[in-house]
Amino acid sequence: MGIGFNGMPIMKKIDFENSLGMAIKNSSKMLEKALDVEVRGLYGLSNGKWKVIIALSIQNGISQRDLAERIFVDGTTLVPIIDNMEKKGLVERRTDPKDRRNNKIFLTAKSASLVDPIIESIFRIRKIVYKNIPEKDLEFAKNILRKITEHAELYIAKNEGKIQLPLKQKIKA
Repeated sequence: MGIGFNGMPIMKKIDFENSLGMAIKNSSKMLEKALDVEVRGLYGLSNGKWKVIIALSIQNGISQRDLAERIFVDGTTLVPIIDNMEKKGLVERRTDPKDRRNNKIFLTAKSASLVDPIIESIFRIRKIVYKNIPEKDLEFAKNILRKITEHAELYIAKNEGKIQLPLKQKIKA
């Protein structure tokens, strides 16, 4: 048993160095950072901007809320990205005809012309980071990660919003 930063005893310890979750997160973040370096260097687009462009290339004209979910950012984080992209002529906001309180976000011709080059960068970075990893190993890893994702989604669907009183009591104590 160790002692925490506040002098309280630490009952359990997480081995972050051997944690699958941390390995997944680190791998994902490094892949994203490598792509960010490439796309920022070649096209001057930050991480948030190229993700918006790719998401809209898959489904153009979606709401800001849906867009935020697709690129895994909070809606408040997305607003200044969209504002900046709109000023630079990369996206266009249009009022949703079904609900005038909402905006739909669309690619412009300028940003649409960047889709293929960004995708080429994605392929190039994948080739670099997957170097010397057999295709069968990559497929095996993808299948495992899909199962983990599916199990997490099922857990969330079943438990989100439920009050888990015993856990909350333990934390407060």
